[in-house]
Amino acid sequence: MALSPQSVPENPFEFRAPPPSPVASARRSCVTNDEVLSEFLQHSLRVPDLILPDKVFPRQKFIDNPPKIDFQALNSMQTETLPKILDSIATIGCFQLVNYGIPVESIRSALTAAAGIFQLPPQKRTAVTRSPEKLYGFEEVHEEDEGEVSEEFVWCKAKALELAMEGIWPVGYSNFSEKMETLVAQMEKVAVKILIVFRGIYQEKTGRCEKENMEGEDGNGWACYVYKHGGNVSAEKWRSCLRYDVMKMLIGGMDYSHTLCLHICDGSSEFHVYSKKGWVSFCPHKHALVVTVGDQTQALSGGQLKHVMGRPIYRGEKEEFMSMAFLYSPSTTNSRLVDPQKPNTISLSQQAIAAILFTLLYQILVYVYYKF
Repeated sequence: MALSPQSVPENPFEFRAPPPSPVASARRSCVTNDEVLSEFLQHSLRVPDLILPDKVFPRQKFIDNPPKIDFQALNSMQTETLPKILDSIATIGCFQLVNYGIPVESIRSALTAAAGIFQLPPQKRTAVTRSPEKLYGFEEVHEEDEGEVSEEFVWCKAKALELAMEGIWPVGYSNFSEKMETLVAQMEKVAVKILIVFRGIYQEKTGRCEKENMEGEDGNGWACYVYKHGGNVSAEKWRSCLRYDVMKMLIGGMDYSHTLCLHICDGSSEFHVYSKKGWVSFCPHKHALVVTVGDQTQALSGGQLKHVMGRPIYRGEKEEFMSMAFLYSPSTTNSRLVDPQKPNTISLSQQAIAAILFTLLYQILVYVYYKF
């Protein structure tokens, strides 16, 4: 017997298929959302275009020659002289000094004797090569430094330097040392007078009175940087060495803290002045001393006078030249200028030993505390 459709019982567990999803409309919504998201990311996460300079090397800026100051006028404290000096130092960090009373023959004699130092062979120079503990002697030469257009030697009155130089250059060192001592004594008098003027100005302004040796007596600190500048240097090699020299001066500077630096640079084609703000150059006057300010004078002036480093340049010369920088400091506390082997800082090895001792002492104290 056939059952009619009305008589078929309804299945209570029957599941019906869900209605079809709106595929077309969903795809369009997804595309729209992607476009909105892409546009948002494009605007919010946009990386700025970085344009790097073609040359990261500092540019050389040529300036008008600094004022020439007559030392005799400075000695008489003429009122119109001081503003010129202070303005020149505040602007570029140096000034030129003429008529300073040092015979030209005395300078030439000392530099001629100094030229013999650079005739020493490399194997002998090793005994007096500079290091962090020994700030006198020859500059350490690395492979990348070979072929530089200039060489450097730091001379001071350290007993260890005297003994080492007499061992490797017994014939010429006594003559060199004698002539350098004569020149240094004369330059020291010039530096003392300039510094007395600075001290008088800035101690009066600040109301400070520092009792330091100002008359060039024993205990003053000084050091001489002696340079030999090579001749017949190709333009390409000269530019390469100049770049290295500039970066070395800007990054490393000088090892000695000082108040003033007097530069003997007769015959130089240019004089370069390096500071944290840039690099300037000018053509120094013949026979003039270029005077630059050190870190101690910058501190004395409260930052008004600018600490810079200077270096004479002999470009395109066929013969060799000698120059010298005299770093002066009257502070008796600056023992590294009197004896560069006396460190005024704690080395890493000393710090490590101190840390180990403190750790052991702490462990002993803890053990005693809990034991007793």
